[in-house]
Amino acid sequence: MKLVMMITTIFLGVGNWLNAQVTTGTIMGKVFEEDSVTIVIGARVWVETETGVIGASTDFEGRYKIVGLKPGSYNVNAKLNSFAPYTVNGVSVSPDGLTHINFALGRTLNPVIVTWTPPLIEKDIPKLRIFTEDIAHSPYIRDPKGLLAGTSSEIQMPEGTDQLIIRGSRPGDAIYYIDGVKATDMSALPGVAIGSMEAYTGGIPAKYGDTTGGVVILESKSYFDLYNAWLAKQ
Repeated sequence: MKLVMMITTIFLGVGNWLNAQVTTGTIMGKVFEEDSVTIVIGARVWVETETGVIGASTDFEGRYKIVGLKPGSYNVNAKLNSFAPYTVNGVSVSPDGLTHINFALGRTLNPVIVTWTPPLIEKDIPKLRIFTEDIAHSPYIRDPKGLLAGTSSEIQMPEGTDQLIIRGSRPGDAIYYIDGVKATDMSALPGVAIGSMEAYTGGIPAKYGDTTGGVVILESKSYFDLYNAWLAKQ
């Protein structure tokens, strides 16, 4: 009996260790009306997993975030009363990865079903990702540019200047996008307000314009992110 209990304990320990090694990914994005401009508040976005449904509702900025997803393929659904259901099939989630899916809900009667197509050149693009946990523990949390410069050797910020130099580009050549809006700087956004950050150091997608100075993309925390963080401290 003791031998059986010992073997069971070993298997349980190994199982727990294996589960601890599994890193999860995130699906996030925005929900718009069919004009792709007007945001939709309170829309439900969800996926079905082997353990049940995982979802989130869009906040006052139309944003949603589904976290804790095991790597794999998912069908992502969006719905709100008076709008037709919208499903994106075959969305790929990678370990520690962010997958962006935006929805444009129409008021048609028929459900909309599309197949997700991953970016063809995504895997060949030199890109740096910084996640919320890394930002929270960085000594540069109040300085997003300093946070980037201290994370990668390809991104520098010379002493005495507040300009990022990405892969040897000229100061001031970097382009910034904050929540999808192009900006000339990002110093006004403190690190504690950043939900995630990405930096393209080469092979920049055409949608970001003609630049060789690199692109920095920031997603700020939503109201619900801040509220949940506040609850965790109570």
